[in-house]
Amino acid sequence: MSTREQALEFITLHATQSDLDRVYAAAKQRTQTLRDLRAAAVSEGTEVRLSKIKPKYLNGLTGTVKTVEQKRTRAIVSILLDEESTENMRHILYVERGVKRHLLTGVPASVCEVLAPKDGPD
Repeated sequence: MSTREQALEFITLHATQSDLDRVYAAAKQRTQTLRDLRAAAVSEGTEVRLSKIKPKYLNGLTGTVKTVEQKRTRAIVSILLDEESTENMRHILYVERGVKRHLLTGVPASVCEVLAPKDGPD
C-alpha cells in the first residue's frame, strides 16, 4: 500500500476531528501554494487553459495571455481566446458574429494552467 493510500485510509477510517482539522488546514495551505506557483508561471504571450475557475463554464477555455496586471495581492490577466474557445463562449455570452478571437478580461492568473508549447517547424 502506498503512502498516499495509507494516508487516505487513515483519514477515512481513523482520523479524529482534530486530525481532520489539521489535514484540512494543510490541504488549504498546499492549494494556495499551488495557485501561487501557477500564477507565477503566467506571463504575456503564454498559452493557457483555464481551470478551477468560477463560473464553471469558463473551465477548459484556452488562449494567449495578452496582459498581466498586479492588483493588490494577485495577478489579473487578459486572455485572447483561441477560435474554438471563442466559439464555445458565443453560446454562453454575447460575442459578435465574425469575431474569431474574444478577449476575456479580469481573469486571476492563479486559474491559468500554462500549456506546453506546440512543436512547430524549426
